[in-house]
Amino acid sequence: MNKMPDEPGRDNDRTRSMLAVVICVLVYLGYSQYLNHKYPDYMKRPAPTEAANVSQVSQVESQAQTESGVPQSQAAKPAESASVPAKPDIKLAASSDLTFESDVATVTVDQNQSAIQSVLLKKYMDRIGADGKPINILDSAMVVQGIVGGSSGQPAVTGVFSAKRDGEVLTLSRQDGPWLIEQTFAPGKSEFDFDATIRFTNTSGQPQTLRGNALVTQTINTKVATASSLLPGSPTEKPRIVANLKDSDQFVYADSFCEERGAKELSVNNSDVRFFGFDRHYFLAAFIPAKTKTSLSTWMMERAPGTPADLCSVAMMVTEDFGVVNAGQSAEIVLNGFLGPKVAELLKRKSVYLADTLDMGWLDVLAQPLLLAIKGFEGVLKNYGLAIVLLTILLKILFYPLTKKAAESAHRMKKFNPEMQRIRERHKDDPRTQQQEVMRFMAAHKLNPMQGCLPILPQIPVFLAFYRVLSSAIELRHAPFFAWIQDLSVADPYYVTPLLLGAGMFIQQKLTPMTGMDKTQEKVMLAMPIIFTVMMLTLPAGMVLYMLTNTVMSIAQQQWLNRKLTEAAAG
Repeated sequence: MNKMPDEPGRDNDRTRSMLAVVICVLVYLGYSQYLNHKYPDYMKRPAPTEAANVSQVSQVESQAQTESGVPQSQAAKPAESASVPAKPDIKLAASSDLTFESDVATVTVDQNQSAIQSVLLKKYMDRIGADGKPINILDSAMVVQGIVGGSSGQPAVTGVFSAKRDGEVLTLSRQDGPWLIEQTFAPGKSEFDFDATIRFTNTSGQPQTLRGNALVTQTINTKVATASSLLPGSPTEKPRIVANLKDSDQFVYADSFCEERGAKELSVNNSDVRFFGFDRHYFLAAFIPAKTKTSLSTWMMERAPGTPADLCSVAMMVTEDFGVVNAGQSAEIVLNGFLGPKVAELLKRKSVYLADTLDMGWLDVLAQPLLLAIKGFEGVLKNYGLAIVLLTILLKILFYPLTKKAAESAHRMKKFNPEMQRIRERHKDDPRTQQQEVMRFMAAHKLNPMQGCLPILPQIPVFLAFYRVLSSAIELRHAPFFAWIQDLSVADPYYVTPLLLGAGMFIQQKLTPMTGMDKTQEKVMLAMPIIFTVMMLTLPAGMVLYMLTNTVMSIAQQQWLNRKLTEAAAG
């Protein structure tokens, strides 16, 4: 048979086949370069074991979920509905095994992420009204994982945890090379306690060097709708990242932390770590290392493209160098957790350091007694608004001697005011001589205009401390007074009490003698009610209630003293 020449069509097919192979190779190389650029740690890691391989694939899949615009905490579902492959070495738990129920809270764990999925507080609602539901103090699932080796920037793993529930103890485990890593979750001794233990067990047949880490991460929503205030240094409901390092509180607002892409003050090496965690103004999710002499790293996790700007993923990692761990031996990192409301007694019971997160400011020495008094009166009156009114009345009675002394000074000033006016008229062309003569006259008659400020001076720190209490104490959150005031911790929705306060202050100004003042000073003083009214529009209703009660009491005391002093002068 004669050899047939190649047909033109066959040459074209061969050419197309070679071209297809070249294109496939280029696509593969291009995609490899993309992955190497996008996930450098993933591409550079050595060939893993089977369990670690599942872990790494899950990391990339988790990042892809985040890139789609859905936070990882939302993309990952609880274990019974998670898209975890039913591998023989992964034991899935029922939803009931992942839930811890108590009289005060419901804590749910996510097996897929080894995370505390939610913490619902039964006695605290997310809003006022019949449609209010138990509040979840976490913005997203809070990952709690053991990591071997690594450093800051270490990603969390997903989808490789086996679960086992034994009574009140839940253990999530995975194999990472020679190490069996177990995360154990269990309620603590007191309410709102929830502890985590990270255990590393050497399953190889020879000693291994261990650098163990306890990784805690959470995606925080930094955008919080909160009322503004005209007072400088006012507390805010913005979430914070908190820690006590080297016996120093390190509190950073989450939005500032993420804008600056991390803060050095939230990291420490081989030093005292009293606690670390996430603060939501009225609620706290924090951990206390059982071994306080340790290292803590805090960083902002890489923000994937398409992630909303208000979402910020923050990681905090405790690191221990355990040295050599023999075959079959274990090493542990124990984290004692507090997941609950920032009630002073509860925080102090857990740790005296946690109480600092109450954020009462530098007037804590006054704020704490005021809060105790309000809570004590509320226990009897069953209304925090009435408790504030009663405490204000008692404070006015306590300051009455100062009020009386100021009224007596003002009455004497009024008596000598005509003579001082004649001195001013006599030296009206020489202000310096005028001032010297007036001061000489007042010294001769033992007149002190500053005594009129005596009742005001002690009220300034009390006012500021009261404000801190009403803005920070969870006891006042959603606490009703009556009628339209259903939350003393936020502003009066209809501005009724601020307007009443302004009217009351105007009446008080008219009843208070303005002796020794020139016309300009009198006009400034008459403008004070307007200034205070504007300022009170944004302050908590409880704060305005305190000021309104204080003003009414001041008017009553002023009227009483004016009448008594006039009768004494006439008699």
